[in-house]
Amino acid sequence: MKSHLLVTTKNVRRGLECMSYLLSRPVAHQVGMAMIYGRPGLGKTQFSMRYAIEHNAVYMSALKASTPKSFVVELLKAIRALYEPENSTPITGPKARLFREVLDTLNRYTTKVHLPVLLIDEVDNIMHYPHEDIVGMLRDIADNTVAAVVLVGMQNLRDKVAKLNSHYYNRFIYFAEFKALDNSDAVMMCKELSDIEIAEDLARFSNEKSQAGGDARKLIKAIRLYEEIAAKLGLKSLNLNDYMKVIK
Repeated sequence: MKSHLLVTTKNVRRGLECMSYLLSRPVAHQVGMAMIYGRPGLGKTQFSMRYAIEHNAVYMSALKASTPKSFVVELLKAIRALYEPENSTPITGPKARLFREVLDTLNRYTTKVHLPVLLIDEVDNIMHYPHEDIVGMLRDIADNTVAAVVLVGMQNLRDKVAKLNSHYYNRFIYFAEFKALDNSDAVMMCKELSDIEIAEDLARFSNEKSQAGGDARKLIKAIRLYEEIAAKLGLKSLNLNDYMKVIK
């Protein structure tokens, strides 16, 4: 399986449209906060990680155990890893000083051709009142830099942010909802990711409610299974009829 590829499904296009909007916005008039959300298994993390790698962006995953101080420490580590990998200065001291370094570093590496991008995954872990200061810091980053700050989370993330703090919610200028894969997405993923030829009838079957049901993660598991079956049978391609014979 070609697991390193990011297939341009409709969800990936939604994510790319979100990033394009943020990076082309009038930075003097709009803060760069956006949200990518949707139920589990739709490729949000895969998109965020691949985008970060391919576009020199910062990616980090929020932890439920985070405190405002520990969050700033991990964020600064991620920012340094991207922009200043040679910087070995210990990340210690008051939270306010570390947060100032976050802002200063992002501003220092902002140019006419590069706006910093922060992709914060698993943000449902910090969408609770004990973590409100963390969300507030992300808002402060957007307010005090021209960086794009993208929160990535579950299907009810919009409601969670609005409930946590309506002022934070009003800072968001773009919402990208990842949705269940349709059959054309499934056919494309099977074609581009698999090391064997998976027939369209099998790809569509794999995406039915009784199978993957629009879940990209489950579809990838199915592709691996089809490759294993084909290898055992000495086949270079697999269709629905072949598969049904095997499982019967």
